[in-house]
Amino acid sequence: MSDNAPGFDPAELETFVQEYMKLDRQVQRPKGIYSILRGPREQKYQYTLKYFLDPRKSHGFGYTLLNRFFECIDFYEFNLPRQHIEIEDEVHVADAGSDGRIDLVICGGNALDDHPKWAVFLELKVGAEEGDQQTTTYATADRWAFSWFDTGTVDIETLDTAKYVYVKRDAADPPEDQTGTFEAVSWSDLVEGFERETQESLFEYPNRSVIQFTDFIQSLKETEDMDSPIEEDELNERLNLYFEHNDLIEQVERANSQFESDFEDLSTYLKDNWVTKLSKRYDFENSGWKTETSSSPKWQKILPAYWDQDPLDSRSTIQLYYRHSPTTNQLRNQVLSFRLRLPPQRNVHTEKRDDGQSFNDVFTEKCTTEYAERIERSLDGIDVDELRLVSASALIVKQYQLDSQNLTGSYFEQLDTAVSDFCTDRSGLSSVINEVFEETYREVFNQEPAGDFPGGLPERE
Repeated sequence: MSDNAPGFDPAELETFVQEYMKLDRQVQRPKGIYSILRGPREQKYQYTLKYFLDPRKSHGFGYTLLNRFFECIDFYEFNLPRQHIEIEDEVHVADAGSDGRIDLVICGGNALDDHPKWAVFLELKVGAEEGDQQTTTYATADRWAFSWFDTGTVDIETLDTAKYVYVKRDAADPPEDQTGTFEAVSWSDLVEGFERETQESLFEYPNRSVIQFTDFIQSLKETEDMDSPIEEDELNERLNLYFEHNDLIEQVERANSQFESDFEDLSTYLKDNWVTKLSKRYDFENSGWKTETSSSPKWQKILPAYWDQDPLDSRSTIQLYYRHSPTTNQLRNQVLSFRLRLPPQRNVHTEKRDDGQSFNDVFTEKCTTEYAERIERSLDGIDVDELRLVSASALIVKQYQLDSQNLTGSYFEQLDTAVSDFCTDRSGLSSVINEVFEETYREVFNQEPAGDFPGGLPERE
């Protein structure tokens, strides 16, 4: 690659960087468009989200903002670019005798299917209070007037996953949903996620769209009484620099494109070969443990087959697993993140049973009460970075540093170390977690899990 490196002008590059980093933060700008237009902010935010979250629109962000939004609301769906996605606003409940319309609905799935696979229902609140029984009505609705190709309605029972989110000001009251289905997310949470994305990738998207979306972020900050618009001013100044140094930036972008391609190639290589590398040391074939690979580098799993159960004889299974993610972002940060994950979205994990509690409710409660001390003792020699047993998602996380001079070799080495730390009998963590898994399973489903726990993952003899 060094033979094809672009010929930068060092003096111009230094001048550009200095101007870029030392901008005058005191420049005053006109008010954002959201402060000028008439009408309720809820409606303006609704239209803005509908536009920017739709990957088919002309904003140029593609799936980036939709992915970031789903991360903010803790909703994870694989391979969004290969799915058909529809977004509609002001969607009416289609149940006979029921009334109400929710602000936004996002549906996705296979374009060849006669119904979507999943749906996200969004109620947006800025200043207005929740209407009488509003979220409860939405949470209990069976059908929605949503267009999916030739179908004019979406039935909740046909969905694999339905997510209900109540977006509100940070200081506002949570939803009054009597079913406990709606989850609250603040506008400030969205600001943090969106702002990080635009600041990290300033020149990757059309500058007009970046300015428009930055105006939206600034309006959200005003809604939440967050920081002053200093960052927006600085962003506008940086975009002015873009035009002054356009030739130089194009050279940098060409070089960065090559680096991005290199990281993508490495990510793909690690995704395609980690199982082979680990299998040379660990006996997956005869141990009752298994690996699961995904086309997305983010979702690479290791688990006992015993932790993959189907208590309701449905497509949605109970699953508890260890995950690592050789994504380009992880590789850029020179880190391997290894985590024990309890899926927070699967229906079988979150569906309330006869006693009003779900599998995830019971599991996390046991982790933080009767099993808390034993779990912490099993982690004594691992020095984990995060321990979040109180709610589903990443329960335990450890970051392993990679060698920048040998990303490939050090990733495989650190993955080996992580498996030894978490999956073998060295720490005893998997055995303790399995006790929680079995007790929770019996309590929630009134039956024994199928099969037997195989113990820790053994090394080959």
